[in-house]
Amino acid sequence: MSKIREVKQEYERIWLANKSVVAVGIGNTSKGEPGIIISVKKITLQIREQIPTEIEGVPIEIQETGEIKAL
Repeated sequence: MSKIREVKQEYERIWLANKSVVAVGIGNTSKGEPGIIISVKKITLQIREQIPTEIEGVPIEIQETGEIKAL
């Protein structure tokens, strides 16, 4: 789990600089393995090209959540 935190901390600012990314967190991927979950407004080809599926052995999953607004 510490490796996942390290990768998240290293890349989070880069991912959040993309206006389509609304959140970056740690959780279980759809395959049931721990990894980094990147929430985006809409999954596009550009997003898929910019965000890899794995970094340093840590799985990265992109999830389409739409825009997140505080209540």
